[in-house]
Amino acid sequence: MIIDRDSAPEGAVFRRTVRGPEQKLVDGFISAMPLVHAPDSRVTILRELGLESGFPDLVIVVWRDARTVNWGESRLSLVPSDLRLMHYVFQRRRAAHSELEGCFGSRFARRSIERLHGAGLVRPAGRAWFPCALERTFAATKIIAVEAKIGKWASALNQARLNTWFASKSYVLVPRVSEEQVREAQQFGIGVLSPEHDRIREWGASTAPLPRSYASWVVNDLAWRASMVRSNR
Repeated sequence: MIIDRDSAPEGAVFRRTVRGPEQKLVDGFISAMPLVHAPDSRVTILRELGLESGFPDLVIVVWRDARTVNWGESRLSLVPSDLRLMHYVFQRRRAAHSELEGCFGSRFARRSIERLHGAGLVRPAGRAWFPCALERTFAATKIIAVEAKIGKWASALNQARLNTWFASKSYVLVPRVSEEQVREAQQFGIGVLSPEHDRIREWGASTAPLPRSYASWVVNDLAWRASMVRSNR
């Protein structure tokens, strides 16, 4: 399933795809995409999604539908600032309510943690909050970012590095690449993709654990929300 500006769920920010050589490069990659995933997983492709780190050309989310069976309307009401607080609790493993109020403000922390609790993402213990099990709250098993460029190698590599903020793997997609450029990318754990005849040649990227940041939660939930919107049409 491909989600772009014309099919995005309400509240999500996408940039309109501009026709041209880069668009053709991305289209060709999607057609020949060498993606291996488990049979019980779904794949959602977010095209030109807007995040604080920029507008990655593609964000490919591989996620397990079985983990979302108990997600409902309360989860749909969450906003990115709630997921920012969620990631804080996830990182801390235990967050006192006073700590959340100090970091996020009393009013917001109180309302946000109530929404997260209602959505089944956190659980209380005394005056502290704990994250619920990740296999019930986070469906994505892979988040792959792809930055496409016809030229401007340095710009493409810089954006790919920014994409590691939320992605488990980050790639640069270019029509041709030199061995020196591949080495430069892989120094930063960035992979390289390039069309070769009727297939895509891949120089591998490093894999990072998920969730990387609150933006990983945003992408995770957006893939699920998009499927909900599609199934209700």
